[in-house]
Amino acid sequence: MLKVGLLGTGNISELFVQATKHVDGMEATAVFNRDQHKANVFADQHRIKFAYNDYNAMLNDPHINCIYIGLPNSMHFDYAIKALKAGKVTIVEKPFVSNLTEFDEVVKTAEENDTMIFEMTRTMELPNFKTIKDNLELILPVRLVTINFSQYSRRYNDLLAGKMPNVFSEEFSGGALMDLGVYGVHLMIGLFGKPRGLMYVANHLSNSVDISGTLIMKYKSFIASLAQSKNSKCDNRITIQGERGTIYVTPTASILGKVELDMADRTDISAIQEHESMVYTLAKVVGVVERNDTAMAKLMLAHSRDVMEVLEKARKSAGITFLADNKKKL
Repeated sequence: MLKVGLLGTGNISELFVQATKHVDGMEATAVFNRDQHKANVFADQHRIKFAYNDYNAMLNDPHINCIYIGLPNSMHFDYAIKALKAGKVTIVEKPFVSNLTEFDEVVKTAEENDTMIFEMTRTMELPNFKTIKDNLELILPVRLVTINFSQYSRRYNDLLAGKMPNVFSEEFSGGALMDLGVYGVHLMIGLFGKPRGLMYVANHLSNSVDISGTLIMKYKSFIASLAQSKNSKCDNRITIQGERGTIYVTPTASILGKVELDMADRTDISAIQEHESMVYTLAKVVGVVERNDTAMAKLMLAHSRDVMEVLEKARKSAGITFLADNKKKL
């Protein structure tokens, strides 16, 4: 049984707790917030046994063998390193960490401490991901892919009011690509592997962070265009165009809610997805840990590393820099 200590009491932790109710072999056991009152309130609301405002105390709790990190992006690395050194299985919210240097360090730390670390990928474990992959051969060769994930951020109004929310901050490794575009990158790499080349054209804030942008990923026979925005919205969809047909997916790569195959006639080929996307990833993690399936854990990390490599190259092409990029390696 994975008994999880959650870091953070925001919306993402709410979703995590709800997801665990549908996953055999996992239980939300503790919650951490630097504000003890907030930790207590969250624990009471969700019937969680333990509430901490001291991370080291949580790591020393023998009731907890797994940590979920649902904190701002730049905080993933430091908290993951501590969890891994404490021998805890660690699940990190997307995007995994800020850059490849941090990625390689957390993987090394997991290996040195004989434990496992996972990214909350969502996309890769959804039943409709398999549906898309299984039907790709029907429309080959692929010639064009377009993905749009635009979502007007509730934090954008704070930005307009002169504040600097974490999601738009260089300090917290924010921006549209890291927050929204990461899902499309997971989908593309899961279906087609790493691109031969890429370029990210971004609309910047007053700092280097992107409020919106378009990522072009170049493959051998086609181009993929991934648009993401946090200050506008649209009818989000994914279109995979092949010479023999087209696959349409709605709404976003984080949900993959409906899949249609257009081969002269447009047909709904969607798989049954009974649960929120987290459930499928967590069920996969539980299975890997219970079987001690180190080979699968490494495959999952290899995929996450490919995603991190694309995100880092994309940021560099657009001149997006994070404070984490200048941190010294541990």
